[in-house]
Amino acid sequence: MGRIRLLRFFTIGIFAAALCGCSLGGTGTAQENIQKKLTDMKSYSATAEVTRISNKGENTYGTKQSYKTTGEYRLEMTSPAEVAGNYTVYDGKMVCQYNPKLNSKVAVEVEENQARNELFLGQFVKNYLQSEGVVVETANLEEGRCTVLEAIIPGDYKYTASEKLWVDNETLLPVQMIIYDSDGKERYITTYDEFEYNTEFNEDTFKIPE
Repeated sequence: MGRIRLLRFFTIGIFAAALCGCSLGGTGTAQENIQKKLTDMKSYSATAEVTRISNKGENTYGTKQSYKTTGEYRLEMTSPAEVAGNYTVYDGKMVCQYNPKLNSKVAVEVEENQARNELFLGQFVKNYLQSEGVVVETANLEEGRCTVLEAIIPGDYKYTASEKLWVDNETLLPVQMIIYDSDGKERYITTYDEFEYNTEFNEDTFKIPE
């Protein structure tokens, strides 16, 4: 994160209270507007670049994400070429991995799983609301001035322990989300290209292929 220059760092309990449903009053700061936008989110669609960092190196994928706060999601790979078109979809009861090039699928009935959802912004919001000691930062990215929210990922997972979300103060759109391991090392970096709040999906978006 060398290109991120932190300008100030503070912890504010009153903002945490607002996220739990209390009113802050006032004219609406950037943090309040971001909080409202995220907590009012019922669904979203996005295109994003996701980089996975492991001990063996880095792999970067183009993705198209569709998500509903009721649990349904669809994650489609758009690059590199060898995986483009592959997607994973969860309809609320079954999760399916589908490869259209081979017309093959693996579908199993599962319960909604937090660890499986960590790459989605909706799961960050859930984790953030449950985190104690809410941390807020103000930072400059190349894209402009952002507010940075931090959350603890419950479950004591070694490779997904905490996460940060950068949100543009003007557009209220997410810019970047980073998931860290228990040693504070970056493991997943999601950089959003396009993002739409509260998308109206068609009935086929989360349909398990036959």
